Amino acid sequence: MKKIFIIFITLVFYSTSVVAVEKFEFRYNIHENLPKKWVTEFNNIMNVLQEVLPIQINMNDYLRSPGMDIYAWKSTKNPFPEFRNNMRGSSISGDGSTRWMQLEIKSEELAKKYIHRYSVIAHEYFHIYQISLSENKLSDRDSPKWLTEGGAKVFEEMYVKQYYGKDSLKNDLQRTKMWSKKVLKEPSLYEKHKTSNKRGMDGNYTGSAFMVLVLVNELEKNNISEQQAFKLVFRDFWIERSKHRKWEKAFEQTFGMSHDEFYERLSKYKRGRLKNILPSKNLKIQDIFS
Repeated sequence: MKKIFIIFITLVFYSTSVVAVEKFEFRYNIHENLPKKWVTEFNNIMNVLQEVLPIQINMNDYLRSPGMDIYAWKSTKNPFPEFRNNMRGSSISGDGSTRWMQLEIKSEELAKKYIHRYSVIAHEYFHIYQISLSENKLSDRDSPKWLTEGGAKVFEEMYVKQYYGKDSLKNDLQRTKMWSKKVLKEPSLYEKHKTSNKRGMDGNYTGSAFMVLVLVNELEKNNISEQQAFKLVFRDFWIERSKHRKWEKAFEQTFGMSHDEFYERLSKYKRGRLKNILPSKNLKIQDIFS
């Protein structure tokens, strides 16, 4: 038996207006093999994320029915056979006609209390946010992988640092065996998964995260606040992306530089120098999206 938790989020009415603001609906399908502690944290995280990063209702255009299913389970074979066949891993997945979020939480992560058991929730949610803002332009052919995955990686790490006091981002960036110098020398490789998936090139999307942090730092050099720079990367680019056929145009419109110019600036950085690019210790996600 599996326990299915379904949450319906419908309409919010404001007393000062006759306009109803429709909110996006998630349906939670939580396997009973997950600990109660994890389920509690999942609900808490989703509540925070939906408040800070509300999903646009246009997300329904990419789903078979209004709202999105979220499936979560501790690693087991075929956890939801009545809904989906052979789900594996954590991702935003689809079958050609609809999409869902799936969260496979490994037993080791739960036993050893690895923070990834929680950060993965923020990571995958952020992809839904990117999809809704960009009007579904998230694939390799539509947007650079380093902005897609690097943005989600940086966001999830900022979330767990703020709410759990874990600084995994700094630790990952210091582990240079996880990511390659090609980030600096051949950054175009990181525009696609297939050209940056070799071992040691972009482990845990660390190389992509480094590129995102350098972009934020370069924006700050133009007298843009840290909060505004992150907002441009996390939010404004994806809104601009929905307006253009090519991501390069959206990049230039959002950041005031071409992607080639950014790659040239990126080449001047060194992997060991993290002081100027790591997010400020007191920066909160609410500061960025307010």
